[in-house]
Amino acid sequence: MQHQALRYGKPLLLSIVLLSSGCGAMTGHGSGNCSVKHVSVATARSEQPKQLARVEGHYLRKNGITRICSEVIASGSPKCAGSRLVVRGYEPGPHVEVHHASGVAWTSDTVRIFGLVSGTTLRVAGCA
Repeated sequence: MQHQALRYGKPLLLSIVLLSSGCGAMTGHGSGNCSVKHVSVATARSEQPKQLARVEGHYLRKNGITRICSEVIASGSPKCAGSRLVVRGYEPGPHVEVHHASGVAWTSDTVRIFGLVSGTTLRVAGCA
């Protein structure tokens, strides 16, 4: 019984935080406005542990893993350069220009992803 409480407690708490901040009805790539500061990928990794943040960087999906990167090197097989976070629950919206080559998808322009930073992972929290 205690395991079920832990299993559902964290998502429930996150939902309450989002609803109370006015972010509950938005998507990961919509046009909503939450009162969370924009941070770089490097800042999110070093200064935002277990906090909500709007992280700005380049989208890259390779080998089934989605990342947000400080930079993308597009020569050869595209890859992240600089700081990066693994992203859970994000798909670029239709307004985002995504390039495709060699089984890799990436953006030249930056994207902003709102979510919960925990270690090297950013989990989308439903706000843009």
